[in-house]
Amino acid sequence: MSTGTKTDETGAASAPAKDAGKEMLAKYVGDMAALESHIEESLDRQLGLTKKHELSGPLVREFHDMVRDQRNQMIEMRDALGSTPGNPIKEVGSNLLGKAAGVIDKVRSGAVSKALRDDYTAFNLAAISYTMLYTTAKSVGSDDVAKLAEKGLTNYASAVQKINQVIPEIVLSELADEEGMKVTPGIGDQVRGMVNKAWKSTDQSGSGSQPA
Repeated sequence: MSTGTKTDETGAASAPAKDAGKEMLAKYVGDMAALESHIEESLDRQLGLTKKHELSGPLVREFHDMVRDQRNQMIEMRDALGSTPGNPIKEVGSNLLGKAAGVIDKVRSGAVSKALRDDYTAFNLAAISYTMLYTTAKSVGSDDVAKLAEKGLTNYASAVQKINQVIPEIVLSELADEEGMKVTPGIGDQVRGMVNKAWKSTDQSGSGSQPA
């Protein structure tokens, strides 16, 4: 079955194919630099919202610093690859990813739980984007970009799991403080246990399944 990649008689990718691969890589790096910038800007605004919150304050600060560092690294790589802010390919990607990342700007009613929910959405977008970048980097033999992509994916996977651990208490706190509800002790632990069980029980790494 054809993979769609042009090769020479030795099986190596032809020069036009390599050029196309590098162009695609530059596009993805530009996309990631733009996405990280949008997420960092939104987390900037969340720093004020969560500043005095015992659970979410330190977490949002950690997320912000992580995203800021990744943004800077991706910008450096983007510039090294020649995908500059004036590149039409990069601008198209930035526009599309920027709209998707903008979901975390819509923090309704100032609730910390909803801010973290929106972060969760953006972080998963970034995670799949880094997976795509990693795949592209490996396919064109760019180890430097692949290492950055693996680090970014790992960081976002960790961030999502950290939100999983604190969101039950944050929601319960808001229900008690803002809605006046009486919260039954131990519910937070029950919810966290259920969430962790769901993630562990659906782990696909050992299934060996691949698309047909």
